[in-house]
Amino acid sequence: MNYSKTTSVVWFVLAVLVIALLLTVSLTGFEAGDSKVIGGIFEKDTVRLGLDLAGGSSITYQAYTNDDSAVQSEGMDDVLEVMRNRLDNAGYTEALAYRNGDDMIVIELPSIDDPTTAALDFMQTAKLEFRIHGQDKAALTGEDVESAKGGYYSDEKTGEVKYAVFLTFNDAGATKFAETTKYCASNNMTLDILVDDVVISSPSVSSEYSTYGITGGKAEISGSFTTFEQVNSLANNIDAGALRYNLRQVSMESVNASLGENALRISLIAGGIGLALVILFMILYYRVSGAWAALSLIGYMAVFFLVLSIGKFNLTLTGIAGIVLSIGMAVDANVVIFERMKEEIRGGKTVKASIKSGFKRALWAVLDSNVTTIIACVVLYIFGSGTIRGFALTLGIGVIISLISSLLVTRMFLYLGTNMGISDTKFYKAGFGGDRNA
Repeated sequence: MNYSKTTSVVWFVLAVLVIALLLTVSLTGFEAGDSKVIGGIFEKDTVRLGLDLAGGSSITYQAYTNDDSAVQSEGMDDVLEVMRNRLDNAGYTEALAYRNGDDMIVIELPSIDDPTTAALDFMQTAKLEFRIHGQDKAALTGEDVESAKGGYYSDEKTGEVKYAVFLTFNDAGATKFAETTKYCASNNMTLDILVDDVVISSPSVSSEYSTYGITGGKAEISGSFTTFEQVNSLANNIDAGALRYNLRQVSMESVNASLGENALRISLIAGGIGLALVILFMILYYRVSGAWAALSLIGYMAVFFLVLSIGKFNLTLTGIAGIVLSIGMAVDANVVIFERMKEEIRGGKTVKASIKSGFKRALWAVLDSNVTTIIACVVLYIFGSGTIRGFALTLGIGVIISLISSLLVTRMFLYLGTNMGISDTKFYKAGFGGDRNA
């Protein structure tokens, strides 16, 4: 960045204004007309709080079979795994699911608007079948589906918006679907799509597919759905897999916040005090470099708050711990860079040359520590559940943002500072004391 002094001042002011705008939006939200597009981070319902902070609902299900045969332990383990997958797919990363006795499953949901509807959604068996009309045997089942997503499309004739579940088959399912649709097209038969033995849709197959069938491994269920929530819930349940047993709801009761109503407020206050102390230390110890790092950290927090607001994540104390750790990673990256710069200045280089060399020398050390943390977060998120996934999510997002913050934003401020005339090495010497020897 070899901008003139005037241009650098303009860019600096613009960068500070952008950070201030992001921070304002993250704290107070953003409205377009009469609707709230983004909620402020501290506004109610912007960030869903976990059971430990806001309480919620505990729902108990009992498993049973159609033929009154005994419920098997391994079958209940399968049911529990499917329920956990459904909770994760629905965005309840902080919810709990566990067995209670031989035939009971308990799920604990963080505070939600309509726990009764959620309870009914989660107990849906979601047994998906494709049957040629008039035949009892299923041509395809949910096991042939690789993924399911809820969505909408515009009707070609009326222009009306309609909702559907869009399916992608695995390799075996794609082959079966092509063969089945070829048979239906050749024999002028419809293909029934059933969920839990209820016909959702019975599409006909055009004669143009009588040679090869419908290839590509994709299909859609477009029954009488009226809301996106309906198709999204069904898609999540199909994606998570069908329940091995039927479930009936036995009880529902409220769960109090285990850590008390003031836990979140106290945690946020403590986090704010900690961040302020870190920023103060960076400025006092690293002087101008520390001031630029402080601006970068404020921008980091603003972006993080926006991500939490837009993403509608569930937040618990373990999630807050992930945020705090990611702040530590951001500070650590800046410290590594500034220490390399200090060594370059000590060797007699100019500030601008020290910035370039310092970032070059620190790059791989910063990348190694951050990338390994991100890999650990990915593994925890994939194989973990409940609060473990919440911790991995907040830490992973925070580390990614902090990496961008330290390597790009801090570097930008350092170069703009030198271009604005703050290029004397005495402003970049680190340490406490009168002479602050580099």
